[in-house]
Amino acid sequence: MYEIIYHKRVVKFINSRDSKDKKRIKKRFDKLKENPYPSNMEIDIKKLQNRVGFRLRIGDYRFIYDVEDEKLIIYMEEADKRGDIY
Repeated sequence: MYEIIYHKRVVKFINSRDSKDKKRIKKRFDKLKENPYPSNMEIDIKKLQNRVGFRLRIGDYRFIYDVEDEKLIIYMEEADKRGDIY
């Protein structure tokens, strides 16, 4: 199972959400820890086209992350609303 390391911007973004959204985000992150690649059909993941990494969609929120397989680490780099993250 992978470990998620959060950038402080991501922590700030998650903490600013209401409790309902926080629960939904935590649930999806738990699934992401099992398989952080687009083949995981339980969550909406896409490989980014113009840069290294992946995009995780949770409702109107987008999370940008990269994976280091050797250490089993997911670096959660960015988080924001759909229109503001790209």
